[in-house]
This record gives sequence, structure tokens and C-alpha cells, in this order.
Amino acid sequence: MAEQVAVVVTESTASDVCFVHVLDETRQRLVLMGATPPFTSLSGTVELELGEGVAGWVALNAEPAIVPDKWKDDRYVYIPALRGEDYESLISVPLLGRGQRVVGVINVHSQKPRRYGEHDVVLLTQVGNLMARTVENARLYERLAEREQTLEQFAARTVDAQEMERRHLAGEIHDGISQRLISLWYHLQAAEAFAVDPVVVTHELGAAKDLTSAALDEARRAIAGLRPSVLDDLGLGPSLESLAHTVAGPEVEVEIAPCRLPPHVEVALYRIAQEALQNVMKHAEAERVTMRLWTLNGTVHLVVEDDGRGFRPTEVRRNRNGSPSYGLVGMRERAELVGARLQITSKPGTGTRVQVELPAGLNQID
Repeated sequence: MAEQVAVVVTESTASDVCFVHVLDETRQRLVLMGATPPFTSLSGTVELELGEGVAGWVALNAEPAIVPDKWKDDRYVYIPALRGEDYESLISVPLLGRGQRVVGVINVHSQKPRRYGEHDVVLLTQVGNLMARTVENARLYERLAEREQTLEQFAARTVDAQEMERRHLAGEIHDGISQRLISLWYHLQAAEAFAVDPVVVTHELGAAKDLTSAALDEARRAIAGLRPSVLDDLGLGPSLESLAHTVAGPEVEVEIAPCRLPPHVEVALYRIAQEALQNVMKHAEAERVTMRLWTLNGTVHLVVEDDGRGFRPTEVRRNRNGSPSYGLVGMRERAELVGARLQITSKPGTGTRVQVELPAGLNQID
């Protein structure tokens, strides 16, 4: 598309060559994405810093620039690949998208000395604005595709996690609750068989009572693992305080400000905090952990911070069987699904900070 625009612009302005630069928002650099012959093969290979060259100046200031003699203009930067020695004059116009945000620059060059006029600025501005909207729409489509891919990956991992949880729960029921119920049945059978002996009956019924209590405790723990009932009863704050009390090893400091959020948001934040605390217990070797929840200017903040050994967030941890560990990935995906921003700050020897920010407007209860 950039190459086609370059051809149309060159013809409509009776110029010799056109370059279309698109702003890489992540790196804040202009990248050549389209040009007329003989420069079409250079797409993606020429870059400029914001403020570098005429195009960089235009992108930085969001203003057009008319340069009758580029050799006398301090803003001009010679790029050998673009053969600037063959061209004398140029006009550069920003691609302005929504909110007058610069998304790129169009540069048109003339071999012979030429003073481009206001009508050229108007024409290039109209073409540039149309192209800017196209670039923005393409980026929105790309982000939507990435988000859909993230959702698909999260859905796949959710299914895997559900299956693992089902197997774990089945194991707990089989090895714990079921075995206790079987033992309970045998004790009741024994009490019935020795009904004439009060001492035996009392002993067997006492054992049966203990087994019943133990089975109920295990059932409650299994249910709590599926969804903490305190979330439904009291909300996120008390749930996080209760979660902090389960941490074994380091000292945990909790600072919780009351707030009620939509149920799905509370579950997401609770699970992120739960995963962060589990990572502390498994890997951090920390002496102190701080968990804080507060609201500032409508934005909800959740922070879990420890003074442990830290790690490099860019390094993917792996489980014992060599498969990727999805703990950090799962936290990021949970945050993205509720519209929150998650930042993990850590490096070896400095501890770890997990911070979640949920913008105002996404934390309102309907």
C-alpha cells in the first residue's frame, strides 16, 4: 500500500521520487515502508530516529516542511542508500491519524531545484491523512488478531488447567475423602457387629466421628480450591488477607483498602495474587513479603513484593518435566482478559515486584 501511495503522490505532484516512512511506535523510529523505483527494494531497511533528518523533524513536530535546497538545510541528513545527491528539493508532510497523532511521514523529492507550494502541502496532507487512517486500522486489526490469539492460548491453557485440577481433585477425593469414608464404613460395621459390647461400640463410634470430621475438612479444602467462598461472602480484600495467612516461611505484611469489584475481576486479581505468593514460597527464598491493595484516582492497584533472590523475567521457567511453566504467562493473560496492566519487576538478588493496575471504568460493578 505504501508503494502504491508513493507512485500516486509522485505522479500527482510531478515529482521524481517519493518515500513513505511509517512510525514504529514501540521503538519510536521512522521506518521506510514504501518508495517509488528504483528504491522499492529498500522497504524496511532504512530507519530514522525521531528528530533525525527532515522526515524526523516533521514527525517530531507534526508540521510539514518545504525544503527548496536540502544542502542548505541543517535538518537534512544524507543517507547513501537513498542517493540524495541526485535530488535537490523536497517536501515532507506528516501522516496524521486520530487526535492529530503522527503515524508516519511522506517525503517527495525533485531532481531539479523547485519550491513546492501550498497546494502541494494540501494535496499531500489529504493523501497522508487517508493513509494514516489506513495504517491505524491495520494496527488495530493486528492488535485484535493478537488479542484473539492470546484468548485462544488462554482458553487452551484454561482447559488444560481444568483437566489438571479435575485430576488433582479426583486424586484428593480418591486418596483422601474416599479412603476416610471407607474406613468410616468399616468402623460402623464393627460397631454394629459388637453391639453387645459398649466399650467396643464407643471406641468404633469415636473413630467414625473423627473420620467424618476429617472427611468434611478435606471436602471443604477441595471446594475452597475451586473457588474461595470468601470472595462471594466478603469480597476481594478479606480474601487476600486470608490468602496471606496461608503463606509458610516468610513474614507477610498486608495493607488492604476496602473495595468491591465485579466478580470476574475479583477472581482474576485473587488468582494473580495467589500465583505470586506461590512463586514466593516455591522459588524466592524470601524473608519478607508485602501485599497491598488500594485505589487511587479510580485505578485499582495490587502489589505483591518480596525481598527474595529474584530472577530474570525474560527467562521462561520450566517444570521438572521440562515443559514450560505457565505461572507468569497465566498471570499476564488473566490481567489482559480483565483489561488490567501487569508489570513484573525483578532481577537476580533484588527480589520481585508484581504489580497490577486496573484502570478506572473497568472496575465498576454493574
